[in-house]
Amino acid sequence: MTMRALLIGAQTYDLTGVAEDVTVMERLLADRGFTDLRVCREPAETGYHGMTEALTRLADEAEKGDAVVVYYSGHGALLPLPPALREHHPGRPAHLQYLVPSDHEAGTPTDFRGYLAEELTAVLRRLTTVTPNVTCILDCCHSGGMVRAPGRWRIKSVGCDVPVEAGVERSVGLATAPRLPDPDVVRLVACQRLGVAFENERQGLFTAALTQALEDFHSRPVPWSVLMARIRDRVRLSQVLQRPDAGGPSGRLPFLLEVPSQPERLPLRVHDGELRVVGGALSGLRPTDLVRLVFPADGTRPGSEAEARVTAVDAADALLDPPPGALASPLPPGSHALPVRVHTRHPVRIEVTGPLSDALRTRLAASPRLTEADGEGEVLGLVRVQEGKLEVADGAGLAYRCPEATPGLAETPSTARRIVDLLETIARGERLRGLTDPGSDGFPSRSLRARMEVETRPGSHAFREFRAGDGLRTGDRYRVLVAGRTRTPLYVWLLGVGLSGRTSLVTYDQPSGIPMEPAGGDDGELGWRSPPVDIWWPEDVPAVGSRPESVLLLVGDRELDLSPLGGAARRRRSEPAALSALLDEVCEGVRDSHLPTAEALRYRVFSWHTTVEPPSS
Repeated sequence: MTMRALLIGAQTYDLTGVAEDVTVMERLLADRGFTDLRVCREPAETGYHGMTEALTRLADEAEKGDAVVVYYSGHGALLPLPPALREHHPGRPAHLQYLVPSDHEAGTPTDFRGYLAEELTAVLRRLTTVTPNVTCILDCCHSGGMVRAPGRWRIKSVGCDVPVEAGVERSVGLATAPRLPDPDVVRLVACQRLGVAFENERQGLFTAALTQALEDFHSRPVPWSVLMARIRDRVRLSQVLQRPDAGGPSGRLPFLLEVPSQPERLPLRVHDGELRVVGGALSGLRPTDLVRLVFPADGTRPGSEAEARVTAVDAADALLDPPPGALASPLPPGSHALPVRVHTRHPVRIEVTGPLSDALRTRLAASPRLTEADGEGEVLGLVRVQEGKLEVADGAGLAYRCPEATPGLAETPSTARRIVDLLETIARGERLRGLTDPGSDGFPSRSLRARMEVETRPGSHAFREFRAGDGLRTGDRYRVLVAGRTRTPLYVWLLGVGLSGRTSLVTYDQPSGIPMEPAGGDDGELGWRSPPVDIWWPEDVPAVGSRPESVLLLVGDRELDLSPLGGAARRRRSEPAALSALLDEVCEGVRDSHLPTAEALRYRVFSWHTTVEPPSS
């Protein structure tokens, strides 16, 4: 058996981190036993023909029993077809999806320089006919392009105005090739099909999170599905709208065919009179998190289970509040912990000193949503004094709120509480921005569609469709429309994460959902249109720098009070089980392994993300 990997880094359209992506992946795979490492990073190697030749040669030379990795870092594209081509090729997909080679701009109407998704699928299928141990890792954007400015994550559309005629013809010629992904290929992708991926000037965000997770768990048998949960957490902490995903047999251990039966099983031990989850800190366990303890039968006592909370972290271990009797005798062999409720905590950097610093650290230690930053990585916020004023800013130094006078000793506790409350509000908004659409499988309407429209000019009452990348200004108005065919009653909620970071239920007058109504004359067609919604700049936000604003439409199959998503206090005792998991994920940042006891809420999420420019002075 040979462990083979093909690493392709196409550094196009002002990308700056691709070379480092390939370098760190090459080093990581070599450490894991890969001996046949093929690296393509020069322009001649990463052009269309160079990529095609490298992938074909890999498929030709792979042998039975090999472990094979295909890794790509660069741009990805989802290019809409012109109407004339769509009419000429009825039934074809409305987009060309492809990787962007280094000679992409050299394409002509007869020579399309994009490596199509169908071509990649066909090569991977060829590989799995030889060996089932195939992993494909794509760190790229699938809906356009991305460029990052130094020091912060940003998205910028890449000019993909290239002739697509030859690409469409090539796609048509591959009509007999499989269009669905090979079920034997582990697919690790930086974002969803219509999503975007990010890098900074150093490295791709997904590759950095992936390599860190693999290094953290190098000595433990943790499958891709568990690693991907950690990768998503790490990406979410960077405050970008990117959701990595794992497809195919993601229950496998990395680069192996083995599938562990209990992927999140963490060993227990007693040391110095304390019950510890070995390596629990690496799995994301922090104080207030909950685990299930499993004690197997050992011949002298029956097996048992209990739940325990994490009380502290010591190096890589999580310390537990032990259940009665747990420390009275040696633990039975095979005793282990299973994470039950794990919070996602956003890092905060404290750059103040004295009593305020101490008060902030105390409050952060007790927060299930925030943690003090360790090192120089990305942070949700930083607390500092600028020009004699106390300021809470984002990771790029842009103040969330207008600076205020530094507090005296008497005001320190209340100031620390206000700062942490603000940061928890921002964290909540970031989680809501990242709420992803679960897809149409199992949803009552497969034809559900939605769009956001923006007023062409203030007060005109004429609207145009919002396009990804459009920016807004104070005084603009938008509205949202949704429609779909179904016999099941559907309900809608419109939510917003404003430029201040606050979340709001725009449809606050009907927090349990607005029923979609029959559309004119079409049996089974339901629809809804929101009234115009104003964009405004809060007075407590400095009028400096563009700020993110997000609009989310949630469509569900029942009436439920979603006011907690808009910032209202939760009432856990009266909360339906169908709603609890969704609220936990968004409001509390919790991954909960408990399944709802009642039938889960079936819902779809449509989201639109933009930036708002400050009002002109």
